[in-house]
Amino acid sequence: MKYNILITGPPASGKSTLIQELTKGKTCCGIVMPEYRKDHERAGFKVVDIRTGREGLLASVDIKPHVVSKYGIDVAGFEKVALPALEAGIKSKNAIIIIDEIGNMELFSEKFKKLIEKALGTKRVLATISMKSRSPFIENIKSRKDVKVHYLTRVNYERVKKEVEEELNF
Repeated sequence: MKYNILITGPPASGKSTLIQELTKGKTCCGIVMPEYRKDHERAGFKVVDIRTGREGLLASVDIKPHVVSKYGIDVAGFEKVALPALEAGIKSKNAIIIIDEIGNMELFSEKFKKLIEKALGTKRVLATISMKSRSPFIENIKSRKDVKVHYLTRVNYERVKKEVEEELNF
């Protein structure tokens, strides 16, 4: 059985780096959420469509009220980029869908949650997912029968990378 693959682990364990390394040169659709900085400090997160390069805002310290840690969420800005990127992946014949990441900030979008479920049920998904969240949605995603969760640390990085490469048949 081909599984959807979720990567979880503590902050700075290499989850996003692992996905970048695994998908370099591969046919993929989806999104990444890199941080952006102001005056050398993290000020928020962007959402980027990996196929088109289109960017939007996910979260910022400048958006009030702060609902996740010190960040306010721009649901409309996030959805403007994330939803078309995931829809393109679902429609694609052979692309793997990348979602970096499924976490508390992203879950403010109900439309995003519906597309995640649709993608998991119809396509091959490689995603990072929150380790700490107690969201019922995240717990349900992790416990799906068509999902395999890998716990990543700096110590087991190479082993997990090799396992995921084999599972994805790269």
